[in-house]
Amino acid sequence: MIKLFSDYIGYKVVSENDPAYLNLHAEKNTNWFDLYENEYILVVNQDGVVVDKYKWQDGKYKDVYRKPVESLMLGKVKPKNPEQQFAIDLLMDDTVTVKMITGGFGSGKTFLACCTAFQMMQENRYEKIVWVRNNIEVKDSNPIGALPGDYAAKMNIWAMPLADHLGGRDALDMQIQRGKIEVEHLGFIRGRDIKNSIIFVTEAEHLTRDHVKLLLGRVAEGSIIIFEGDCQQIDKKAFENDNGVTAAINHLKGNRLFSYVHLRESVRSETAKLADLLDQED
Repeated sequence: MIKLFSDYIGYKVVSENDPAYLNLHAEKNTNWFDLYENEYILVVNQDGVVVDKYKWQDGKYKDVYRKPVESLMLGKVKPKNPEQQFAIDLLMDDTVTVKMITGGFGSGKTFLACCTAFQMMQENRYEKIVWVRNNIEVKDSNPIGALPGDYAAKMNIWAMPLADHLGGRDALDMQIQRGKIEVEHLGFIRGRDIKNSIIFVTEAEHLTRDHVKLLLGRVAEGSIIIFEGDCQQIDKKAFENDNGVTAAINHLKGNRLFSYVHLRESVRSETAKLADLLDQED
């Protein structure tokens, strides 16, 4: 059973035979499907094949971003499913300043956000990525104690998911030295005034409502914030009882500055997909 943060997943699936869809082609300024602002529709035929996609924004149905994401750092990337296309669309939309993507392991959350971030920096839309994580260890694992080294060395180990997509630790270090990536601990984010940046909050399932409020308050002029997380990987009971992602989705859906999509499908590898089988009853 796939757990969700909210009943709202950022899009609706509709049939191409739905009379409302037929009306949409004639009148795109009417909210035929009662969508929230920035919510998407996925139109399928009787065989479940996708035939169309739209988002509801500014009082009309708009086309979804269709170009590949491309940067010198990560190359050209195309979405592997419709939900990934929705994610790219919301990530590339500068008019949406609070962006949220959830999904299971291997669904592409971090990768897509990295790809779009580097394209946007290459286009000089933003100056740097500020990588933020609440450093929570995996439940039932043994703490390793204090990490050696200075602040940068201690923090960079928590940015290895980013390093994996960039090509390794050396590539991450190079981007940090160039000033394109800044790795920050959630505990030291208070008081920051982050301008012209992409604030990238990973493992967002490990945030409380107050944490999310704190992070939103750091978004200064010219910046956006991206939250990505997976409710199946919550490692402390505290975040089940007071979850910031759930609060954000439930309270911000429909706000013009907020967009969210849930990625259902794992695209990492056939082996990675085997993990889902362990959730089945014995």
